[in-house]
Amino acid sequence: MAKKFDLSKGEKFSLGKGDELSAIQVDLNWKSGADLDASAFLLNDDGVISEDADFVYYKSNNRSEAYDRAKYGSKKNWRDNTVPVSFDGSVVGSADDLGEGDDESGNDEAGETMHVDLSKVRPEVTEIVFCVTIYNEGGKKTTFKDVRDPQIVISNEETGEELCSYNLKEHFSSETAVVAGALVLNEEGDWEFEAIGKGYDGGLQTLVDMYQ
Repeated sequence: MAKKFDLSKGEKFSLGKGDELSAIQVDLNWKSGADLDASAFLLNDDGVISEDADFVYYKSNNRSEAYDRAKYGSKKNWRDNTVPVSFDGSVVGSADDLGEGDDESGNDEAGETMHVDLSKVRPEVTEIVFCVTIYNEGGKKTTFKDVRDPQIVISNEETGEELCSYNLKEHFSSETAVVAGALVLNEEGDWEFEAIGKGYDGGLQTLVDMYQ
């Protein structure tokens, strides 16, 4: 089995065009009793999304199944039992992990998994950004200062082999949104994973404002 590469912030890992690697699994893991959500943005050369469905997140209306009122009843039940997908179907998001673990007991490991089929990514998409945000309600003030061991792992989905990982060791404070990493199409037409680890205040809305 090939060696998994542990990346530092700013480093890149080439997935390689010649390896015929197209099915990628992206695991975003963390330890926190809070409600964290993973999302992805499929960006064009201008660094923004071209279609609303290129924002893949838990409340997206572009999902693995079309809404069927007879089957699901409410749209909430539909979203709870399906997963979001990108406009071209290349990125499949995760069910929402509500992060209901108990910090004091240590039972607080959580995470969400996304799936990418690089062969389905349409030509205008040159970057796929993976993010994690904190959902605060009822006066909660959880930030990434309170989140332990955030990590992103890139694997070959067909073989299960872990290719590279990035442990975000940055000293976060007030941030409630983090861009963990991105799949980037380089000038040679090959996909690379880049470890980013950049935090922002303002939660998910800040990222939406950046990429729309």
